[in-house]
Amino acid sequence: MEQIVSGLKKYKWIIIVVCAAAVVICAVIAIRVWRDPDREKVKIGTEYLKKLENRDITSVEQEVKSVRKQSRLAAIEAGELSLWAQFSDYVIFGDSRTVGFYFHEFLDKQRVIADGGYTIADIATFKDQITALNPSYLFLCTGLNDVSIGYWETPEEYVAAYEKVVQELMSALPNTDIYINSIFPAKDPAFERSSKWREIPDYNAAVKAWCEEKGYHYIDNTKVYEEHSDLYDADGIHFRKDFYQYWAMNMLAGVDE
Repeated sequence: MEQIVSGLKKYKWIIIVVCAAAVVICAVIAIRVWRDPDREKVKIGTEYLKKLENRDITSVEQEVKSVRKQSRLAAIEAGELSLWAQFSDYVIFGDSRTVGFYFHEFLDKQRVIADGGYTIADIATFKDQITALNPSYLFLCTGLNDVSIGYWETPEEYVAAYEKVVQELMSALPNTDIYINSIFPAKDPAFERSSKWREIPDYNAAVKAWCEEKGYHYIDNTKVYEEHSDLYDADGIHFRKDFYQYWAMNMLAGVDE
């Protein structure tokens, strides 16, 4: 009996020693974790993710797009990234304003189908040419003549005509993403040539609402105009060379979105 009691006492001490060692080991691990320089980063990251969970997904997406856009713009301005090299497998269709993309030798003339006076009614004429290029991205940059030429007296009539054009393009180019640019406003003294241009904001509002309803890609150029309207030509219609980089950046941001 004494031997059994002695054995139990022996094992009792072994258990106590093992437990004590385990406590020490746990304490050491806890201290290391606590002192881990990455621990605070993990904590911050976790807290940020929790905040994102409670935010509206749309606002998060907008924040990511904004950061991406600003990062790319900063890289371009720093000379680390070529703006024009970002345009790949594209076609741009537009009017005399759009001509500047190839006139200033920013982009390939073969992929910028533009001339003075073009409207959405002229797209059908070049549908075969656009289809042959089969671009991944098609940017539509008309609007100035569309508003003033008199084919469509109201924004509603214009949108109805635009819908037919887009449907035909989508049928001919099923693998192409189509991006519809908002119309840049005109400035004085342009209204001496056409007072109809004062209605451009109304046409933009109608086009934007239509695109949102149909799920079409809409590129809102409002901020580009507000921030760089000083780069308009003296006629209040066309743009100076430096303007095109900001317009191009906004189109690329539209593709990112």
